Amino acid sequence: MIDIHIHVLPGIDDGVKSLDEAVACCRIAYADGSRILIATPHMKEGSYINELEDVRAAARELQERLDAERIGLRILPGSEVYFAPGLVEGIRERRIATLADGLRYLLLELPFQQHPVKLEETIFGLKVAGITPILAHPERIRYFQEDMDRLERMVRLGALSQLTTTSLTGGFGRKVEQLSLEMVRRRLVHFLASDAHDRRNRPPVISAAAGRLARLIGEEEARKTIESNPAAVVSGEPIDTPEPLGSEEAIAGDSMLSRLWNRLTARDRA
Repeated sequence: MIDIHIHVLPGIDDGVKSLDEAVACCRIAYADGSRILIATPHMKEGSYINELEDVRAAARELQERLDAERIGLRILPGSEVYFAPGLVEGIRERRIATLADGLRYLLLELPFQQHPVKLEETIFGLKVAGITPILAHPERIRYFQEDMDRLERMVRLGALSQLTTTSLTGGFGRKVEQLSLEMVRRRLVHFLASDAHDRRNRPPVISAAAGRLARLIGEEEARKTIESNPAAVVSGEPIDTPEPLGSEEAIAGDSMLSRLWNRLTARDRA
């Protein structure tokens, strides 16, 4: 598996605090089945100024420690970039770290509570520049919680979306879990990632959520979110995505599928 969203570089954001803790998290990730981690420290003006060279250096340091301890993980630089003006310029000037340092994909975090201003224009500008934004944990963002059609619209504009494992397994509460399931039903999940911050409260574990996702949409489709799609990010290749479904299309048109879906989700909650 490949985790495209993890706060595993020590001491540079709200993730792990020390190199030893980072190594402990990496051991958990490896035991869970991950083989590549794209380290994504926050990049937010006024809070966390983690520019590309700093992220590269921190990733190299962690990789050297993992190699010394014979932990078979590959660490790649990236960032979780807060929505703000000037994203394209920051990438062109090599200040903002794109995912896997590849200039093709950007992990974009929107405000949790406020509505983003000119989001469509920003997505369009990134796409024109050859950069595909991946929206981080939209199931936890109020703008999308209020109306999931907004996420569908962003996907149709060319954005991709990343669902967090803890959201799908209920760790962020029932509301977020239900929104996660709606994203799954509407084909709005392109990546499943841990968004891990530490080894205890938010550990780098993907397999449990991946298992649930496989029960909902089938193993082949679920594997795309943790293997082939993340691999395309690493290699800088395009990603084929399914046509998203509108809210009325999602399941309502097929009563048998609806009953199956309800049984699966009820069984998972038991």
